[in-house]
Amino acid sequence: MTDKPHPTQVFTPGAPIDRRAFFAGRNQQIARVVDTIPSPGRHPIIFGQRGVGKTSLANILGELLPDIYPVKISCDSSDSFASIWDRIMARATLSFKRKALGLTSREIEEKTSLRAFVGEADTIGPSQVTDVLALLRSPAVFILDEFDRVSDERAKAQMADLVKNVSDNNKNVTIVLVGVSDSIVHLIGEHPSVQRNLVQIELPPMDDEEIRTIVDNGCQRLQIHVDEPVLAEVTQLAYGFPHYAHLLGLSIARACEIQETDSINLQLFRSLACKLAIEDAIETYRNAFSRATRTSKPSRYPKILCACAFAHHDEDGVFRATDVVDAMREVFDEDLTVPAVVPALGEFCSADRGPILIKVPVGDRSHYRFADPMMRPFLRIRTRGF
Repeated sequence: MTDKPHPTQVFTPGAPIDRRAFFAGRNQQIARVVDTIPSPGRHPIIFGQRGVGKTSLANILGELLPDIYPVKISCDSSDSFASIWDRIMARATLSFKRKALGLTSREIEEKTSLRAFVGEADTIGPSQVTDVLALLRSPAVFILDEFDRVSDERAKAQMADLVKNVSDNNKNVTIVLVGVSDSIVHLIGEHPSVQRNLVQIELPPMDDEEIRTIVDNGCQRLQIHVDEPVLAEVTQLAYGFPHYAHLLGLSIARACEIQETDSINLQLFRSLACKLAIEDAIETYRNAFSRATRTSKPSRYPKILCACAFAHHDEDGVFRATDVVDAMREVFDEDLTVPAVVPALGEFCSADRGPILIKVPVGDRSHYRFADPMMRPFLRIRTRGF
């Protein structure tokens, strides 16, 4: 029997997946990316909410397409077009052959960075990058992750120009843009001339089966038996976010280790694994919960906020005060009136408490949504602590 991997090798809530073997789900999106990259003049733009697995998908593209040379960088808020491509070219290499010295026909293969073919970093523009990329004689894909962090509008316009130039003149090169956004316009701006060259690949939250697969497959690798009710609850709590599926999977493994067992039931999951998950959750969300619910006297604020995470909502995540009342009854078996929850909802929208919610005007009434969608699964898990 093979040795079991360490749980942190299987479940990685703190880092994106970087190997296909540990990647679960997203079959439709993977198929679209794999079909698009080898197609001349077409460039994938992968977008979606924070925490849905965009970087993980970007990380495995090289493994999915072994015949294509991949170069991946992560952008940041200080980046310009020139700084982005300066880093890319420093990582990308060009192979060439030259005759060996002396009386011989033998050739020596050498490699050099593409950076050697451009001038000063701050002078790099779309035309210059287009010319350098034309030197490539085999397929290559350049992956720009976290492109949403680029705030320079000129850099976005130049990137659109480059995509258009490469689409028209270079069949070997594909540029992949990856970032947090609800549309490609927010990610790269409005540039009609390049729209036909960009293939929009949205990563929505995972469906229940994909979340279940992450935890079930991971626990099988760790030789942990997970009761069916636990898997059902994991899908409800993670709410489509692979980060939380990994967090709960790792917490299941830790709970089994603490209890010296190789199986987990619903009671152990709720009493220990969920507690461990909250302790190990991103500190930002723990602090946001504390800030939003702090009061000088005991109050219902923590329960009302957690009920928001279970409130019925539309496709944009918008819910009403009446939905929170219903969730209070269903989750905590407490009957409250709308006037009893509205003040708390208003407080959750204030800067003093985050804001953790955002008001959405609908007619003469206020509806609500989470400022950060990843707060919803955190609160769902936190509910198990009551």
